[in-house]
This record gives sequence, C-alpha cells and structure tokens, in this order.
Amino acid sequence: MKTAARFVDLPPLRKCRPSPILRIVPAYRVELHSHCQGDPVDTYLSHSLFEHIDQAKKVGLDAIAVTWHQRVCANPEALAYARERNVLLIPGMETDVEHRHLVVLNLAEGDLPGESTWDQVRALRARKPEVLVIAPHPFYPHPCCLGQSMNANADCIDAVEWCKLHVHWLPGRINPNLQAERWAHRHGKPMIACSDAHTLATIGRNASTVEADELTAESIFAGIRAGRISFHRHSLRVAPLAYETTKALLSQPRHLGRWVKRRLANPGARA
Repeated sequence: MKTAARFVDLPPLRKCRPSPILRIVPAYRVELHSHCQGDPVDTYLSHSLFEHIDQAKKVGLDAIAVTWHQRVCANPEALAYARERNVLLIPGMETDVEHRHLVVLNLAEGDLPGESTWDQVRALRARKPEVLVIAPHPFYPHPCCLGQSMNANADCIDAVEWCKLHVHWLPGRINPNLQAERWAHRHGKPMIACSDAHTLATIGRNASTVEADELTAESIFAGIRAGRISFHRHSLRVAPLAYETTKALLSQPRHLGRWVKRRLANPGARA
C-alpha cells in the first residue's frame, strides 16, 4: 500500500549573524617626555635631536616627544627624519605654568607661551582639543613640580606621569609615584611612564605601551585617554637614584632660587 507524500510548510530560514571576529589592536611603545640639545633651559645637554631619534629607533620606540623647556620642539627636518625611520616624532614643550612644569604635546609654535598660566592652557585645550597634557613628576620634592596645584586644574590634565626616579621600598604615603597614582585614580586620569631622558642612555628606560589603531598622534592620544596603556614599574638602585636625584635638583638653579625666595617670604606656605 503506497502512502502519499505529505509536504509541510516550514518557516523561512533565518540568516545567521556572522560570528564576531577578534580584532587585534596594534600596540606601540611610546616615550612622551624627553630632552636634547636645543633646550633653552637645559643648555648642558650633549646629544642632538637627530641622535635622539636614532637612539629611539635603536631601543624600539615607535613614538616619541622631545619636550624642550619653554620652547616647542617641532623641527620640520627632524619630523621628516623620524618619519623615514618609522618613528613618530610628536611636537612638544615642557611649559612653566606658574613656575611649575607641565608637558603639552601636539602643539605648534605660538600656541602657548613658554611661561604660561592654567587659564592659557585651558584656552589652548578648548581651541585645539587634539593636544595632550601630561603632569610630569608631580609630587617629587622639587619646586618645579605641580603638587597640589593640580587639584584646582584637573580639567587641564589628560594623564599623569609615572617618573623613572622610583624605588619600591619607599613607603606609599611619601612615595611620589604612588601619590601621583592615587591622585590619578581619584580624578579618573591614566598613568603614563616617561623617562624624562636627558641623555641617550636613558631613552626608552621608562617607556609605555599604548594600544592604538594606527601610529598617529591622534590615535595614540585616544588610546591614552581610554586607558589602553601599560608599563613596567622599574625600581632604581640606591646609587643611580642618588645620582639622578642630585642631577635633577641641581640642573635648574633658577627654580630652586624662586622656591627659596617663596619659602623665606612665607615660611608657612606649602611647596
């Protein structure tokens, strides 16, 4: 006995969504606070901007910023020289904001005075949102460090520096880097390791790794602001720490002179 075939109406097939593909974001080694010849304040420096770029390439840095004191480092020949070597050189300056150091990146000559105010930094950020502002070595015991002045001006700061002058055994309450880390956490700012290199030998010694879509200042800055940044917390031995600290204290006597005058005029004032 034959049975007639039965046809059943089935619902139409649904289109399957494609499986998500893991997107790998490139990571770049960056060092965004350093110095070389041409700095109008640290006039004792012995290596040139081009030597600085060569050393950065040698130690595997992808992006650097040379941040002269009170003067923008944006040499067109050096920018091209770095580009030929696949190194991104970002224009930068370490300005004196009310006599304290502040690193400003991706600016042009004339954007900001070498000796500036917080309001001028604030106006620059409103006018050119593509700049990045880093608070360098903010809680070290030096008159050029920002310290508590950052509290009223957190809106001007994009990232806080983890300084190379670090020792793990210093208690947290007085450890300058850990103080900076706590401030950054309270104000929602990322930490960034910078070498503040003044010699070829220290370039790359305290670099950061940033996840960014491409090797451009805009993409690197976006990665930093998003917190896609990491670094190793190197601890200096006692002898290198003493040498670097003494050199930092004596390198800018004018700042020490200003600090001494302020302290004598107002002994109860905070540094």
